[in-house]
Amino acid sequence: MTSLSDYFDVVKLLAPSLATAAAIGVAGSLVGVFVLLRREGLVALAMPHVVAVGAAVGLRMGWPTLPPALGAVVLAVFLLVWSKRRGANNWLLPSLYVAGLSLSFLIIANSGQHVAELQALFTGVDVAVAPEQAYVAVPVLLVTGLVCAMLWRRWLLLSQAAATAEVAGLRPSRWEVGFLCLLAVVLLVGTSVLGAVMVVAMLFLPGAAILPWVRRVPTALVGAAILATLFLVAGLILSVEWNLPLSQSVGGIGFVALAVMHLGAWLFR
Repeated sequence: MTSLSDYFDVVKLLAPSLATAAAIGVAGSLVGVFVLLRREGLVALAMPHVVAVGAAVGLRMGWPTLPPALGAVVLAVFLLVWSKRRGANNWLLPSLYVAGLSLSFLIIANSGQHVAELQALFTGVDVAVAPEQAYVAVPVLLVTGLVCAMLWRRWLLLSQAAATAEVAGLRPSRWEVGFLCLLAVVLLVGTSVLGAVMVVAMLFLPGAAILPWVRRVPTALVGAAILATLFLVAGLILSVEWNLPLSQSVGGIGFVALAVMHLGAWLFR
């Protein structure tokens, strides 16, 4: 059994990673509630692979990975908006997912070091977050989550009554770009710093766990952020006690909690 002083040492050692993970949890859970309400889960799954393609180009060319990853995400956002207006989401989203998963590794094929770096984007390297990265990532993620939460009425209207929003002159296509940009920021920053596992877990699991228990969106947002924090704490304990990777521990804890909460909602409602 790990002592309390050992936990303090672990938290001190992993402070940049834990601060970034907490910011991903808050921002990801807030944005994730609307991803679920808008039924755009495949967008959130495909985008980290798009990030990986841009990162792979940067690795292959010897550039910093963030600018090409950002370029790939911007292109994907405009493709997604175009496909939604043309009714082409049914084939574009799966294609982006497969292309990202395949092209990212083909671009850096036969380069062992780069392959390992790219794999880290998917699996996560929890102890590799530098303080400088956390200083940038944490405020960007928190501001993104706050902006998304403040506009919750707009996202709810667009997801539930897009035709009404268009009649009211709200220009849904522009708001669509806005929401996808918020989602892209969370995915881009989170994937580039901590890897896809942590980001996807925080996007889906807190919101999916809390939604069966609430009736109002603000309550769902608060509950999802609290659950994301609890998942991180429980995942850290599991990781330390059993010497397991942090991202996968958070994802495993979150999935178990989701299953229990859905079962409880089914039994008591």
